[in-house]
Amino acid sequence: MWVPGAIGPAMGEIEGRARRGSRLQVQIYVNRHPEELSEAVLGAFPELSDRGGRIRWTAPLEAENFREPRDRDFLHAIGYERLAQELAAFWPVRGPVWDALAVVEFPSGPHGVILGEGKSYPEEFYSGGTKATSTRSVETITRSLARTQEWLGLNPDPERWMYALRGHPRSSLYQSANRYAHLYWLREVVSVEAWLVHLLFVDDTTHLATSRARWRAGLKQVERELGLEGVPVPHAGHVFLPALGRFTLP
Repeated sequence: MWVPGAIGPAMGEIEGRARRGSRLQVQIYVNRHPEELSEAVLGAFPELSDRGGRIRWTAPLEAENFREPRDRDFLHAIGYERLAQELAAFWPVRGPVWDALAVVEFPSGPHGVILGEGKSYPEEFYSGGTKATSTRSVETITRSLARTQEWLGLNPDPERWMYALRGHPRSSLYQSANRYAHLYWLREVVSVEAWLVHLLFVDDTTHLATSRARWRAGLKQVERELGLEGVPVPHAGHVFLPALGRFTLP
């Protein structure tokens, strides 16, 4: 049961449970309110509803200690374990850690994939950039980001997406870049229908409350710094979700 504002007396005893912020919000929506979350995503991508798609969330699950998958676990969560070799050729190990994943089941044909990223405030888009150090890994990432930028109609400039933008050590938008790259990989390289959605939580009082107006301004800045201002990213979007409270014990 979920009660707004409630804090279970033994929250720390449950492995993987977040205490605040976007990780907590994603955990609550996926495990307590999956229908509302699915409805919001379907609203962002009407073609899913038009095709009779049904969304089934596969991560982060309470039964799996809210594990956020990456690499082979990511492929397992979306039902495409057979693509492990293809993913390894596109991206080195220790790739993106996914906040939320789902499969979209259609009345006919193979299932699709939802890639979800949760944010409670605009600064969460920023990080310290790629941590790759080996020459091979850097070359693989550089090549894949350049291919993604070309897919989007941009002049290839992978370093812009990999490292700090404004001379500050945590000003990189690499996290967004590698998510777009994986959307490209699924769609264009291995022919898996996929959609990327940013789950933007409004007024998250468990951490840093952000209004819709501040979100809109922050999103414009992110797009501008990625070089995506006025450039629609195919099969990507965002939804605003009201922030909820905290988990109580089961």
